[in-house]
Amino acid sequence: MKTTSLENGFITFPHNSQRGGDDFLSAYAALRDSTLEALKDTSDCSAVAAKLLKAAQDIDLDEENAILRKATPMQIAVAALIEAGDYDKALDTSADTLTVMSQEARRKDEEFLLILGCLLHDLAFIHNMRKEYKAAERTLSKSIKIFERLAKLNTEQYGSAHINTLNASTSVYRSHIKQVNLLAHYQVATTTYLNMVNGGIKNAMDRLINSLQDEGLTLMHLGKYKDAVRYFSRALKYLTRLQPDFSDRHMELSVMLGQALLHNITTRQKGVHLLNTLLQKAIKNKDNDTAEKINGLLEKQSGRLDIIGMWHKIFPR
Repeated sequence: MKTTSLENGFITFPHNSQRGGDDFLSAYAALRDSTLEALKDTSDCSAVAAKLLKAAQDIDLDEENAILRKATPMQIAVAALIEAGDYDKALDTSADTLTVMSQEARRKDEEFLLILGCLLHDLAFIHNMRKEYKAAERTLSKSIKIFERLAKLNTEQYGSAHINTLNASTSVYRSHIKQVNLLAHYQVATTTYLNMVNGGIKNAMDRLINSLQDEGLTLMHLGKYKDAVRYFSRALKYLTRLQPDFSDRHMELSVMLGQALLHNITTRQKGVHLLNTLLQKAIKNKDNDTAEKINGLLEKQSGRLDIIGMWHKIFPR
């Protein structure tokens, strides 16, 4: 198992024979147990997640406590999708679950906080795998606070979850520090190669372009999308000086620029326009891999995932 909220021992629920009957926590523990068993018995983790999402879809929102009952299988499905390695679908499902839970965002009861804490823990895992370290830190920080609060309420049941989220934060912090150190390295390299270009040294421009690209990617990983746009734009400017004709390298850098533009609401439409233009080029050149990547980026810009970047403004501290 990957280190998600579904991992054995993440939460210490009482043994089956000691649980209550029809209360929410007992039902949640039972669903977790059955999902873990299903994941052990099959190599198709996505099918397990699909079954959970179907169960959530069948819940009538007019029923009692429907929001939480709908969000619960969705939250567990996120962990199953992570186990399947389908991080894009896991991210989509996280957004859908947060959207459902946002309808009762002011709730602070134990059951609601449990589902929210587990969801944010797993969302942080997704961010970390996608190298979105700033987002991972923020998300995990909220999960830690939730489980700290729950552990004070019931240490035996939630103490392990609090420790697990703290341990996960150490890994995310190390990843963030590594990226910050890399950024400093690339900044020095960029300055060096820029001086070499200005000095007329042969082949220095190619190295400068690579360094600017690396710096832009690292800035994206750190959540600094405006700065990333600046560095990708500079890299494209020097690449056009080096190779006036549009090449595969132009395409790769331009897609990165479009991706960075999508992450800012004020530049999103510029990103959409750029990526649509690049999509037509990719289709014309029969570059199926690039066309598929661009289509994936364009599908994400619909606004459905906006809650991933603003959930912290919706749910109270």
